[in-house]
Amino acid sequence: MVPFSVPVVSQMNGSAAGDAPSVFHSLPTAAMLRLTEHTQQAIRAVLAPGDAVIDATAGNGHDTVFLAQLVGETGRVFAFDVQEEAIARTASRLETATVRNVVLCQCSHADMKDIIPLEYHGRIGAVMFNLGYLPGGDKTRTTTSVGSLAGVRAAVALLRRGGIVTVLAYPGHPGGAEETAAVEAFLRQLNPLSYDVTIPSDPITTVPRLSLVVRKQ
Repeated sequence: MVPFSVPVVSQMNGSAAGDAPSVFHSLPTAAMLRLTEHTQQAIRAVLAPGDAVIDATAGNGHDTVFLAQLVGETGRVFAFDVQEEAIARTASRLETATVRNVVLCQCSHADMKDIIPLEYHGRIGAVMFNLGYLPGGDKTRTTTSVGSLAGVRAAVALLRRGGIVTVLAYPGHPGGAEETAAVEAFLRQLNPLSYDVTIPSDPITTVPRLSLVVRKQ
């Protein structure tokens, strides 16, 4: 089976990074790479072949391929992006990597709970968010506070026990600080008996930030 797309459901949230935006503000490249590596290490620690996972921000497809290769042919990846350009780039990257276990969804990650089949609810091993804009695309089309908050809320609800949500946020672009603050505020109020939450303790500036959520029960 080749990768395919479901119909567009919503355009409420702009396209996301899918990989790091081209401008990191004051963050050195080495530090940005460490955030990416930390994200991938955290995901590797909880996934196994056959898992179902979500790339909430397909972008250029780097995270989609990463997840697809981790879960293997018996696993399933659902990749979301509202922009046709991002879906096309991701599909091309999947073809190059000869990946066949991905469902491409040209719609907002805010709607993931409605798009993901019920059989996967409570069975998702990992959800990756890489917020911001599509690298090499229209920088005025970004993820938003409303859409990202809805997407993260849905992602947390879809997790299996031991599953993880990663959110790499970019406060430096217009609206990015408000988006980051909204997502982090939601994560802080999650029940600590049910979720382990890691959020940067320093104030929000223009520096990219990584938050992690692991479902305990």
